[in-house]
Amino acid sequence: MLPLRKPIAWLAALISVAATAPPSNADTRDDLVTSEVSYSSGTITLHGTVIAPPGASDRRPGVVVVAGAGASDRNDYRPEAEAFARAGVVALIYDKRPGYSRATSTFDDLAADANAGVDLLRTRPEVAPDQVGLWGHSQGGWVVPLAASTSEHAAFIVAVGASSVDAGRTQLWSNATKLAHAGVRESLIGPLGSNASRMLIDAGLFGDSGHDPVPVLRRVRQPVLGLFAEHDTSSVPGESLTGFRKALDEGGNTHYTLRVVRNADHSMRRSDDGYSAAEEFAPGYVELTTTWITALAAGPPTASADAAPVQDRESAPVRPVAWYESPVAHLVVLLVLLGAFAAHPIGGLARRLRGRTSGPGRRPAAALALCGIVAVLGTPVYLFSIVGSGASDVDSAVLGRPPVWLALQLAAIGVVVATAVVWWRMRTGWRFVPLAAAGVLFVPWAAYWGLFTV
Repeated sequence: MLPLRKPIAWLAALISVAATAPPSNADTRDDLVTSEVSYSSGTITLHGTVIAPPGASDRRPGVVVVAGAGASDRNDYRPEAEAFARAGVVALIYDKRPGYSRATSTFDDLAADANAGVDLLRTRPEVAPDQVGLWGHSQGGWVVPLAASTSEHAAFIVAVGASSVDAGRTQLWSNATKLAHAGVRESLIGPLGSNASRMLIDAGLFGDSGHDPVPVLRRVRQPVLGLFAEHDTSSVPGESLTGFRKALDEGGNTHYTLRVVRNADHSMRRSDDGYSAAEEFAPGYVELTTTWITALAAGPPTASADAAPVQDRESAPVRPVAWYESPVAHLVVLLVLLGAFAAHPIGGLARRLRGRTSGPGRRPAAALALCGIVAVLGTPVYLFSIVGSGASDVDSAVLGRPPVWLALQLAAIGVVVATAVVWWRMRTGWRFVPLAAAGVLFVPWAAYWGLFTV
């Protein structure tokens, strides 16, 4: 337990800073001091901006702002950095490392970059070198505990919108949550929100999918501020707060503060539901962050945590991919189907150029080829667009399914009907056997992807 004088000093610092902290959405463009910087992380050079309070006459706490997933540059988090600077905390924002991608950049790489930022801030004349920490949002909330666990100099971490379950599980939960909100019926959430993501995870195309944050959190010894949005739809907020507390307790960390930010979405903007957000930060978010950081000068906080926020659905472990779900198997089937369906119009065009007639059965065969091409091309394109947007682009449903998916399902039904007609008419010839066989192969492929799911 801390000596009595430390809690008193801690409380006094909180009250003092809270009384003077500016509102989170104040105008920030005229009186902040900005400096462009370049610094090394291993063999690469990073570029960033240091944003400091105006007219600072003494050394201030510093924080390295670690971005979430995606090819973001430093300006994506400039509003946070400017808000922190206005409250007296010097902030470093920086561009992602050259060649960054979620598939190839490891968490160790990103943690090394964050720690290089800590080392840079410690050399700045306006920064107190023993009060430099790490702030990470979303994926950055996984990076900063890893960085802190290997750093000799990081004084604290702030994890915002971070998850305590692995990345793959988090992504599938987010997809399902957003699809359900758009009105997609439960029977389609798995095919639309899970199958393609599971294939990409199995193929290793998400470099962070296997990251387990719990063992890392157990190793963190610095004070931790964990902030969880009440209406987070990207990271499991309730499970994550509980998981953070459990992991930190198991690791023996007694200096954490875990808080729920009310009326906030994943990015900590003001929101009543997590889907529509205002430009300004959620009430109290910036003040909570900066008062906690500044008060660390009086000593570390004692462990405390809010009650976990309510989730509409629980997350589930990522189900392993079966042999028939492997990316290679589906790629082979897709190429076979596309080749067979496309061969029909190409062959018909060649016959016309030679002056030959198509013969009986050409209309059902043409319908089969057209519907097959639409369904076989459209299905993966649409599903991977859901993966790419994290299901954020699905914002409406007709009959419990996105309008694009309804169109693809109608094309799939067209394939089945046309296949039956072509098979029946093949009594007069065998020219359409490859096309009809493709129609038969299409059925289990389409069933797996939910094209026949009611």
